[in-house]
Amino acid sequence: MRQSRYLLDRDLKDKFAAQSIDEHVIDLSLTNPSLYLKEGVTCIEHRYVTIHFEAYDMEKEEYTDENIKNAEKQRLNAVQLRNIIDGILKKLVDDMKQALEESIKNTEKAIRDKEQYLKLAYTRLDIRHKRSNIELVYDPPQKHLAEEEVREIECEIQKLQERFDESHVCLRNLDRDKLILEKDIETKTNTIFVAEVECHEGLRKSILIEDW
Repeated sequence: MRQSRYLLDRDLKDKFAAQSIDEHVIDLSLTNPSLYLKEGVTCIEHRYVTIHFEAYDMEKEEYTDENIKNAEKQRLNAVQLRNIIDGILKKLVDDMKQALEESIKNTEKAIRDKEQYLKLAYTRLDIRHKRSNIELVYDPPQKHLAEEEVREIECEIQKLQERFDESHVCLRNLDRDKLILEKDIETKTNTIFVAEVECHEGLRKSILIEDW
């Protein structure tokens, strides 16, 4: 797209320059003090473009039209590619957000389930504390409940809570990244729009030139 824009700008600049030169040549008169003789000006230099005079206007028009077509084609390709990329990025972010939300929901449920098991273990311990006299001993069931089951459940809940907190942080970061992405897409869209307006404005000016 930049190459086509460059070619269009160069073509337009060349046309303005050529028009200015021709206007200056037309304005020259016999009384002009800047007239001079220069050897070799009647020779055709190697840098001249060789054309058939009857096809001159047609060739220039075709050249300009070709540049315009190429610029428009590349612009459309760039816009289409940008839309595809933006769509993929948005879907990726949405999918990641949905997966995170689902993970948070599952983790939250797992914590609630573990808390029920913890309540059950604590309730059993508390009830066993009500044994009387010689029966109130720290027996293997009591040891298992206090040192193994409760600790294991509390450890699992802690890990789940850490995962839950990390997921929330990731979700906030993802929301932030999504806003940045949307802002970036908006900026690029505006940039493409401005470039398109400038390009069309340049073409409009070139159309106003009637004689090259």
